[in-house]
Amino acid sequence: MCGIVGIIGGKPVSRLIYHSLFALQHRGQSSAGKLTYDGNIHVIKDVGLVRDVFDEEKKIDTPGNVGIGHTRYSTAGMDDLESLKKNAQPEYLVNPFLSAVQNGNIYNTSEMSKITERKPRTDCDVQWLLLPMADNLFKKELNADTIFDACKDVMNKLKGSYSALFLADSGDNPFLFSITDPYKIRPLVLGKNNGMYCLTSETRVFKKINFEYVKDIPGGSIIIIDKDGNIFEKQIIKKIEKPCMFEYVYFAKPDSRINARSVHNVRIEIGRLLAKENPIKADIVSPVPESGRHYATGFSRESGIPLDEGLMKDKDERSFIHQTQENRDKVVKEGLSFLRSVLKGKRVVLVDDSIVRGTNIRKLVRGVKEAGSKEVHIRVGCPPLIAPCYLGIDMRSRKEFLARESSGKIKAFDKIAKEVGADSLAYISLDGLRKAIGFDTCRGCIDFPDGYPSEMIDDVSNLFKKEGGGMRAYE
Repeated sequence: MCGIVGIIGGKPVSRLIYHSLFALQHRGQSSAGKLTYDGNIHVIKDVGLVRDVFDEEKKIDTPGNVGIGHTRYSTAGMDDLESLKKNAQPEYLVNPFLSAVQNGNIYNTSEMSKITERKPRTDCDVQWLLLPMADNLFKKELNADTIFDACKDVMNKLKGSYSALFLADSGDNPFLFSITDPYKIRPLVLGKNNGMYCLTSETRVFKKINFEYVKDIPGGSIIIIDKDGNIFEKQIIKKIEKPCMFEYVYFAKPDSRINARSVHNVRIEIGRLLAKENPIKADIVSPVPESGRHYATGFSRESGIPLDEGLMKDKDERSFIHQTQENRDKVVKEGLSFLRSVLKGKRVVLVDDSIVRGTNIRKLVRGVKEAGSKEVHIRVGCPPLIAPCYLGIDMRSRKEFLARESSGKIKAFDKIAKEVGADSLAYISLDGLRKAIGFDTCRGCIDFPDGYPSEMIDDVSNLFKKEGGGMRAYE
């Protein structure tokens, strides 16, 4: 899972990309980077947050009326600092000049490596979009037709999820173009402002840079934009879209819209249905900040139990997307305070978006009880996560799921409650989640393997069998 942005127009784009990356920081905290182009390549990327990578004006303001940017959440390669630095995007080639950023995960990398003689410079799967695309464009006159042909060839060979942006040029004729996987697992939207165009992961970027939303890019599509603002578009593979349910549950920010559906509204509705499906007698509903807040609001409205903030977030980091368990524990330990005046003597409903490894919830229950609460009841806005994701969420091992029995079945909820120290625990149902979102989604991590798109089921089942050694199965 990553954040991507590309902007093209008649004015310098570097500062717009910089501000866009801040709006996408929640999608990746491993590294950040941007590349702008004015006949010369201006690229800055490094491990760390956007504010750390772009810590000088000269890094923020680079020349060029076209550029792409990226915030990375690692789902390929090692997780040490040197590897994260090496795998930072954008990635580029000079013969032909082509740069790329990717959000998603390609799981047939071994197959893709056999169709090109070019050697990857990094471990990241963006290479298997970049290198074959470069082969297709090599020594070709760059125009919409040659780009369409190149994209079609590459898309027909890729397996996995991808919303990817490319910047290409031959002579003085730069193009910004994008491809999306047929099921549109990862989001991509188009915006505009006075002849400038932006392709990015979330609509919230447009509010940040004062662009107007145009549309969500369909799955299986190619969008090409030239320097004069001409747009060329084809949908070459048409499927029923199945966007990732975890975008709605956790990754996207609530002020974004995905497939014209407000993430805020979805989370409020999940909370409402969660209360309807799993009622409880309690004194207050308290959200796990920040991602549990909208669920708790919906839960409170439906149940009639007052909403109160018993937990306070001190640190603006997301524990789930940290690369190591040690860092996830550190964020939880350092990042929350418990308000004794709110919690003491109360029966508390603690509402969270999801439980993956159980890193957060054990410490939260303990903290709420130490603050004097009488009872702690956990309610979760996502059904139990039980299987690795092979399409861009870093849940690499079947062993790390709190809700999964060794047999593969979902644990009894009272058993999970006991493990985390809660008085009760319940999740929203699969049907409830589907109803709240309003259309079908990819839900392989909660309904394995049937929740994946049908043509991927055999592939992901084989990847599941290959798991071992702490590596991701597709690496």
